[in-house]
Amino acid sequence: MSIDYEGLPGIASTSMLSPRSSQYSRSVKIVTKIAKIVAEELLKNGFDRVVIADSHGSMTNIDYTELPRNTTLIQGFPRPYSMVSELDSSFKAILFIGYHAGAGTQYAILDHTYSGRTFYRVWINDIRVSEYLLNSLVAGEYGVPPILLAGDSYLEEDVKRYTPWTVFVPLKKGISRYAASYESFDEVIEELKKGILMAIQRLKAGEVRPFIVNKPMILKIEFRDSIFADAAEILPGVIREDAYTIRYKANNAKEILGIIETLALVAAGVYSLRQYL
Repeated sequence: MSIDYEGLPGIASTSMLSPRSSQYSRSVKIVTKIAKIVAEELLKNGFDRVVIADSHGSMTNIDYTELPRNTTLIQGFPRPYSMVSELDSSFKAILFIGYHAGAGTQYAILDHTYSGRTFYRVWINDIRVSEYLLNSLVAGEYGVPPILLAGDSYLEEDVKRYTPWTVFVPLKKGISRYAASYESFDEVIEELKKGILMAIQRLKAGEVRPFIVNKPMILKIEFRDSIFADAAEILPGVIREDAYTIRYKANNAKEILGIIETLALVAAGVYSLRQYL
């Protein structure tokens, strides 16, 4: 289970997104409760162990002491392959919880793709990808199918177009970048539990499959600032298309995710240096 923040119910403000934020303690309760409930449902329905990747911000959001037996928690940042760290072919399935829409999705709450400060839009093979699609591609190379996606309702289009076997559960609906609506917590959890059971049924029935695309894979990134493209152009294999855009040919999705992670970290360094330039 990879669990993010911006697609969770009850979270609609940047004041809830980091340990330095005024309402962060509220969001920790929400993410921990949902992680625990999802893990318990999976363990009750045939899985012997659930691995949870804490996948937002500093990636230390979930209260470890609240998780049930037979769970493993991955925390900390930066780490290799970020939101799907430690994933391999031994896993039977992957679930994405609390996910948000990709950068550039109209009305979606807190829309971004890996780094809102760095990337304006990201494409793979001319598919404009969200974090869900990018991470599903990495999982697909291990033969691991995405069986459930739960988050902002604007993500449903990704499921319909690219992974129609995946069960989608809307946890909230974006109204604008900084506003959303969501039903009561009990109602949201009831629907989430139904979605988990349906996803498990599809998995057992052989109705799911990994998400893959043709190779080689062409990554295209449009940055929010030309200075980020200036820095990215130095990397081997990167082709500069215009002031804001670069292109990179990769052999697999892990390579692409690694490049995206690297570029986000480079851009963070460049951003911090701007005050001295």
